[in-house]
Amino acid sequence: MSRIGLRQLLVLLALTSTLAVSMNVLWVSNSLHQQALLEHSLKNQQGYAALLASKLQWRLQQGAQTAPFDSLEPTEQQRIWVISNDGKVLFPAGSDLAPAQERGLDGRYREHSALIRDEQGVERMTSVVAVPGTDWLLVLQTALSERPRLQWALVDILAAVLPASLLLILLAWLAGGRVARPLGSLAVYVRNLNRPESMAAIRAVQPALKETAELKKGLLQGIRQLQPVSSPGQPEGEYLDPVTGLSSPDILPELVANISQGDIGFTAMALAVDDYGQVQEYFSQPLRDQALKHLAELLLNHSRELDISVRLGEEVFLLLLPQCPITIAQRIAERLRCKVQESLFPGVGHMTISIGVAGYQPGSGNPLDTLKRAQQLLISARREGQNRVHAGTNE
Repeated sequence: MSRIGLRQLLVLLALTSTLAVSMNVLWVSNSLHQQALLEHSLKNQQGYAALLASKLQWRLQQGAQTAPFDSLEPTEQQRIWVISNDGKVLFPAGSDLAPAQERGLDGRYREHSALIRDEQGVERMTSVVAVPGTDWLLVLQTALSERPRLQWALVDILAAVLPASLLLILLAWLAGGRVARPLGSLAVYVRNLNRPESMAAIRAVQPALKETAELKKGLLQGIRQLQPVSSPGQPEGEYLDPVTGLSSPDILPELVANISQGDIGFTAMALAVDDYGQVQEYFSQPLRDQALKHLAELLLNHSRELDISVRLGEEVFLLLLPQCPITIAQRIAERLRCKVQESLFPGVGHMTISIGVAGYQPGSGNPLDTLKRAQQLLISARREGQNRVHAGTNE
């Protein structure tokens, strides 16, 4: 998977995770809201049942012995029973308690409110209260007609939010691809700046951002350097190092200027082979060239497609990393140093390198000074024991 593809995947996973968290929050909020409404309804019904019990007590106190239950007028959604302490149903006369009503009494004949299912499986709020001045209990059941609507509220929320969230993810994916595709195309061509077809290919790239357009402009100007107008006696490929295939130092002034003109920061890594004088003393030029070519390959393998590798001198190299923080470049340099130390160079054996790392921020001065600072840090690393990385700070 390419770096661009991985970045898009991470964006998609982040948006999907955000959507999942949002849905969980909505689910929990809806559940808490339903529970709060249920508790409120049970509390209100308990109060209403207590009011009915008080009316029944008043009827009994007034001597209404023949029809004490006339004050109980249940609606179509209500069921009311009056039960003696021994479980006998006093009202409605001649009826018995169904198992669901028995469960509503909680087996203990005490005052309480709960949600239970009746014999038809319908959820009903059931409240049990004592009738003052008697050993009777009043049982009030009310159908919970509002509960299905509350449960479907979350479905309504999901139906409204999910399409918008999926559309947002799709737009983010398309926008990421629109930004990434031009950068990916430029990254493919950047290592082939010396080829004639590179200019036409880069010109065909349609940048989506201002920064990408500036980078494209800089690359085209770099190609003009690499492909100058031919003149008699001018050697072909003079901007490429013949041994390693890396860029030659002649490309640096205009290339660095183009990067800085696009308000793009970069980090410079200057590196050199330690104790190269001994390598020159004991090994022939062909063996040294073979070892340096292998070192150039390691340098390319530890750089991005957008980075630019230059051979400054026989054993001195430079790596330019556009839009790379110096902390990241320092880790790249350390990995490269370790890899060189572990590698076996054909014809020469083991070698080590020292590296100087310096960063440049747009508007902070002459970008060419950053290359000088990287070389100074390289010298410092070699003086302090070699086979190490010295890094400065962004300036």
